[in-house]
Amino acid sequence: MIAAKGWDETQEQFEAGTLKVSTWAAAKAAPKGTRVAGFVILWAMAMRAEGRDSYTITEYQRYWNEGERQAYRLQGEFRELWPEFETPDELARQIVKYVNAHVEKHEKGRLPLSVPVRA
Repeated sequence: MIAAKGWDETQEQFEAGTLKVSTWAAAKAAPKGTRVAGFVILWAMAMRAEGRDSYTITEYQRYWNEGERQAYRLQGEFRELWPEFETPDELARQIVKYVNAHVEKHEKGRLPLSVPVRA
């Protein structure tokens, strides 16, 4: 929703207390946000599993055995929501760093339910 409206306009409305989000708009935006969040998490998991600091869409596609169209569709949605990033590398590195720092060897089966990510 913010990407469609523009950050500046949305920020002004938020600060003024006039930002209104219809139930329909929120319901429409939620699936895309969920898909993109999953894409970033899967990107981070693949980078962590292979001990890599960066990844390409082709490597993501290969690792997860994802179809080419679906991989590029996910990357396109990611770029809509995070236009300042070409790939999820920077966000994924933060996730990998967080997981490595907070998950002890005996707790690897119990990953945290949320991970703070700074844009």
